[in-house]
Amino acid sequence: MKLDFFDLHCDTVSRLTEGGGIADADAHVNLEKARALGRWAQVFAVFVQDNAPGADTAYASYRRQTACFRAQLAANRERIVQCRTAQETEDAFEEGRRAAILSVENGAALGGSLERLAEFQRDGVRFLTLTWMGENELGCGGEAGGPLTEFGRAVVRALPQYGIVPDVSHLSDEGVAEVFECYGGPVVATHSNVRRVTGHHRNLTEKQIREIVRRGGLIGINLCSAFLSSDRMRACSDDVYRHLDAFLSLGAQDTVCFGTDFDGAHVPEDIRDIGGIPRLYGYLLARGLPETVLNKVFFENAWSFWKRTF
Repeated sequence: MKLDFFDLHCDTVSRLTEGGGIADADAHVNLEKARALGRWAQVFAVFVQDNAPGADTAYASYRRQTACFRAQLAANRERIVQCRTAQETEDAFEEGRRAAILSVENGAALGGSLERLAEFQRDGVRFLTLTWMGENELGCGGEAGGPLTEFGRAVVRALPQYGIVPDVSHLSDEGVAEVFECYGGPVVATHSNVRRVTGHHRNLTEKQIREIVRRGGLIGINLCSAFLSSDRMRACSDDVYRHLDAFLSLGAQDTVCFGTDFDGAHVPEDIRDIGGIPRLYGYLLARGLPETVLNKVFFENAWSFWKRTF
């Protein structure tokens, strides 16, 4: 029986915009490598750099990447299809196809326009990472530090009417607190780890984790070596175990999943790419984690959230 996998974050679309195809590109994620998986739902992020915020360059980058996303799926329509709802995802699985879900990493892609949320909705965007590392029109990333702007708060409050869930990965601690204040629904952190295990600003505090758990949200374990371990060159599957164990100790057994950051980060050599996901499952199983828990983390938690939200 092949392993089912639901991944909340990869940067493969950005990579493919520069060339190559999703079928067999030299990338962490492609359809050939994913043959190792059973049911597979992949959230593909449209990533906008901090060095092009606000102006048309940020929005233009969004348009280029969404066009690439659609072209890649059209060229491989027998194998992968965009899914906006749980029913579409279920249909894809029954047809033996892979489920592709669209997200945006960095709200700079809005170009400062609240009206563009309607375009995001038409394009099928389901998660919006509000910032990247620095500042944009919405607020500040963890590297910059600082609160949301008035525009940022307006965006967060407007997201429910467009069927988009706020993603607090990358957001400053001040910004995360403001999201919790002005948004009453479930919040996700698509690709973040536990700060008390690895003290990087990209990782979540225990208070933030508990609040996302309380709201019925999701947190995706990030496979970026620098977020897994302070000694990034030695990061390995054992560091994934340490972060997962910490999440479980904080009551996140129904919340934690994966947001691999494939094609957007250096990942441990013993995992390497999406083809290594079953090997990671086997390692965690050998470390003593029960199959029931691992099946939740690798697929069921994200799938349950997707079904009850979309």
